[in-house]
Amino acid sequence: METEVFSVTDLSANSTAPQDQSCFAYPTFALAMAYVPSQPWDQLYEPDVALARGTLFRSLDLPWIGEEALPRG
Repeated sequence: METEVFSVTDLSANSTAPQDQSCFAYPTFALAMAYVPSQPWDQLYEPDVALARGTLFRSLDLPWIGEEALPRG
Protein backbone atom coordinates (compact mmCIF):
# COMPACT_ATOMS: atom_id res chain seq x y z
CA MET A 1 0.00 0.00 0.00
CA GLU A 2 1.41 3.36 -1.01
CA THR A 3 1.32 6.16 1.58
CA GLU A 4 0.28 9.61 0.41
CA VAL A 5 1.99 12.69 1.85
CA PHE A 6 -0.08 15.79 2.49
CA SER A 7 1.42 19.27 2.70
CA VAL A 8 0.26 21.55 5.49
CA THR A 9 0.83 25.27 5.00
CA ASP A 10 0.53 27.78 7.84
CA LEU A 11 -1.19 30.93 6.53
CA SER A 12 -0.39 33.08 9.58
CA ALA A 13 2.04 35.92 8.78
CA ASN A 14 3.39 35.98 12.36
CA SER A 15 3.99 32.25 12.64
CA THR A 16 7.44 30.97 13.62
CA ALA A 17 6.61 27.48 12.36
CA PRO A 18 8.17 26.27 9.12
CA GLN A 19 6.00 27.27 6.18
CA ASP A 20 5.96 23.79 4.62
CA GLN A 21 5.30 20.87 6.96
CA SER A 22 4.52 17.38 5.76
CA CYS A 23 2.50 14.71 7.51
CA PHE A 24 1.56 11.19 6.51
CA ALA A 25 -1.91 9.96 5.69
CA TYR A 26 -3.87 8.51 8.60
CA PRO A 27 -3.45 4.76 7.77
CA THR A 28 0.17 5.07 8.94
CA PHE A 29 -0.70 6.24 12.48
CA ALA A 30 -3.28 5.31 15.09
CA LEU A 31 -5.55 8.30 15.59
CA ALA A 32 -6.62 7.32 19.10
CA MET A 33 -6.94 4.41 21.50
CA ALA A 34 -9.80 3.93 23.93
CA TYR A 35 -10.18 1.90 27.09
CA VAL A 36 -13.81 1.22 27.87
CA PRO A 37 -14.40 -0.96 30.94
CA SER A 38 -17.58 -2.99 31.17
CA GLN A 39 -20.42 -1.23 32.96
CA PRO A 40 -22.59 -3.31 35.30
CA TRP A 41 -26.32 -2.96 34.67
CA ASP A 42 -27.37 -1.75 38.11
CA GLN A 43 -28.70 1.49 39.60
CA LEU A 44 -30.36 2.56 36.35
CA TYR A 45 -32.30 5.79 35.87
CA GLU A 46 -35.79 5.78 34.42
CA PRO A 47 -35.69 6.59 30.67
CA ASP A 48 -36.96 10.19 31.01
CA VAL A 49 -34.47 10.95 33.81
CA ALA A 50 -31.63 9.25 31.91
CA LEU A 51 -32.31 11.40 28.85
CA ALA A 52 -32.25 14.58 30.95
CA ARG A 53 -29.08 13.56 32.84
CA GLY A 54 -27.22 12.27 29.77
CA THR A 55 -26.57 8.80 31.18
CA LEU A 56 -28.55 5.70 32.03
CA PHE A 57 -26.23 4.74 34.89
CA ARG A 58 -26.34 6.52 38.26
CA SER A 59 -22.69 5.60 38.88
CA LEU A 60 -21.66 7.57 35.77
CA ASP A 61 -23.68 10.66 36.69
CA LEU A 62 -20.81 12.74 38.02
CA PRO A 63 -21.02 16.43 38.95
CA TRP A 64 -19.54 18.81 36.39
CA ILE A 65 -17.75 21.92 37.58
CA GLY A 66 -17.71 24.54 34.87
CA GLU A 67 -15.85 27.83 34.78
CA GLU A 68 -18.62 29.65 36.61
CA ALA A 69 -18.02 27.49 39.71
CA LEU A 70 -14.29 28.23 39.89
CA PRO A 71 -13.08 31.18 41.98
CA ARG A 72 -11.40 33.90 39.96
CA GLY A 73 -8.50 35.43 41.62
